[in-house]
Amino acid sequence: MLEIKKLQKSFSGFNFGPVNLTIDHGSHYILLGPSGSGKSLLLELIAGFQKASAGEIYLNGSNLLQLAPHKRGIAMVFQRPALFQHLSVAQNIAFPMRAANIRESEIRKTTLELAERFSIESLLKRRPASLSGGEAQRVSLARALAMKPSMILLDEPLSSLDVQLRTQIRRYLISLNKDGLTMLHVTHDYEEALRLSSQVGIIQNGTIIQSGKPEVVFRNPATAFVAELAGIRNYFKVRLENLPGQSNKIAVINGIAIKLYTDSLSAEGFILINEDQIILSTELYQSSAQNNFTGKIVTYTKKPVGNEVEIDVGIRIFAHISDESLSRMAIKTGMQVAVTFKLAAVRFLDL
Repeated sequence: MLEIKKLQKSFSGFNFGPVNLTIDHGSHYILLGPSGSGKSLLLELIAGFQKASAGEIYLNGSNLLQLAPHKRGIAMVFQRPALFQHLSVAQNIAFPMRAANIRESEIRKTTLELAERFSIESLLKRRPASLSGGEAQRVSLARALAMKPSMILLDEPLSSLDVQLRTQIRRYLISLNKDGLTMLHVTHDYEEALRLSSQVGIIQNGTIIQSGKPEVVFRNPATAFVAELAGIRNYFKVRLENLPGQSNKIAVINGIAIKLYTDSLSAEGFILINEDQIILSTELYQSSAQNNFTGKIVTYTKKPVGNEVEIDVGIRIFAHISDESLSRMAIKTGMQVAVTFKLAAVRFLDL
């Protein structure tokens, strides 16, 4: 378990903290925030690359601030792989073990095990300059795990990779976390947080302003900043089922079935429903939309452009409608409305 208490760091023009944070053993905690919010600084303070102005950091009961960086039992992976260019892949993986005077037989055994895990056996004799971005990041992960750390810090490890490589590295991170490795992962990409996190925190100007399960944080933002950062309100964890004889599928949440297009083979994941593509009316009518529900207005809120309406159809769905539509329908709390949206309004994200 990582426990951070009243952690602070002051620079000219920027004050970080105080930050209080607890990350349970085996969690994949993602810290989400814009550039300059203090995400990477928090990792550097935990790793020992920066010295705190005040506060405490404990990992499994040990006070990290009293330990040198190499004795903290923590590994770190950066946005751009920080590999030693003059060493081979095998030598890069072995480096922290040799620095710790591990027996050569154990170093060889661990290097081969990690190379197999990350599918880089064929790369062991190559130098970093000859590797692709995804290959280099896999080597970085292998080197980070060489000393069997209690925790790994991830500083936007996917942001410099293309879509295919991000998917590949994401699978490795999920596998490592399932094996019990505790992770603190910073990013500015909320979709990354949706896909990977067991807990998520939102950081703004050096302060964590909301923390919790991702579905709670993104469905119930504590501030306008959190809502804007998430960018979407209709976010649900679902079970995906096939429809016999049809190309589309259904996503099931709390007994509610939502139809969508996806070629995913996953059984579980998340769906995002575009607020702007949800149509409200006073009664159901014939249309090409395949998602049709009736529900009651829970609340409605004026926005800088238009209005956000919350409807209970068995799950809470948010729709964005114009001032004209609000007035024409005479929207009010408790009113029953029809809710329709097309399959294309629904996006599926794999776990």
